[in-house]
Amino acid sequence: MKRAMMLTMVMGLVASLTMAGLQSKEKAPGHTTKKVMTAVKEGLLKHVLEETATAEQKHLLLEYVKALPNNKPPKGDAASWKAKTRELIKATAAVVKGREGAIERLKNASNCKACHTPHKVYPPETKK
Repeated sequence: MKRAMMLTMVMGLVASLTMAGLQSKEKAPGHTTKKVMTAVKEGLLKHVLEETATAEQKHLLLEYVKALPNNKPPKGDAASWKAKTRELIKATAAVVKGREGAIERLKNASNCKACHTPHKVYPPETKK
């Protein structure tokens, strides 16, 4: 009887932890690379670099770039993709925190050609 009760408690605990883990993954933002690049093209990065962005816009950019390392690069080496996207995260976080030299670091980390050359498929796919 005690053994059955203990087994039921353990199974309940495991189920609870599993459900909590699934729910936390569902709540995490999973922005696609395309969504992030669309925000950049629409001027979010430009406002941050020109120092005209609000604190909310800076945090939004940080949220977007944090999703990039989890996305698969369209082409090229995955290690290169991770290194470039992690530097972009660090540079954006430095801007959010108002660190000295952060804007220049973000300019370097967000160099389009430096990332697009090894990782973007050319010509881009077009929708029919």
